[in-house]
Amino acid sequence: MTARTAIALVFFLATTSVFAQDAPPPPAFRVALEVSLRDEDLKERVSKYLRNELRALGDVEVSTENPDYKLYVMLTEMRAGGGRIAYVLGISVTSFFPDGYFDTILRKDLANAKEVSSLLEAVPVYEHQFLSLAGPSEANLIETVTSSIANLNASVLEPKRAKSD
Repeated sequence: MTARTAIALVFFLATTSVFAQDAPPPPAFRVALEVSLRDEDLKERVSKYLRNELRALGDVEVSTENPDYKLYVMLTEMRAGGGRIAYVLGISVTSFFPDGYFDTILRKDLANAKEVSSLLEAVPVYEHQFLSLAGPSEANLIETVTSSIANLNASVLEPKRAKSD
């Protein structure tokens, strides 16, 4: 076997092993983001920090297509004496009715509006709200985003993961 043939064989085996790897599992959760902020530059940075933290969870896809949850994010800069003294970050988490939920309700012979109301109340819409205060620096803001997503993971996503196991 010549050196050229050996190199070609190694290259062939390396490329086929890369393509033969299993596809990653589909994400367990889809999360949509809506960030409300007047400062467009800061809005883009906060959106990026949130997307990065959500993706770092490993089983979360940030997408507006058929999301399981939507995060409404508001950020306010607290100012005094002409300078920023803190950030206040608020996140509201909403979930959506499961597919076919209203079909199930409509197929039943419901006796009255009270029964319809009780069925609708059985599915939470606003699951959680997180509010945090951060120091005035960009590093403080990043740290607060990180801890907020960790709270979301512990309070919302982990219980759902445990139920599906």
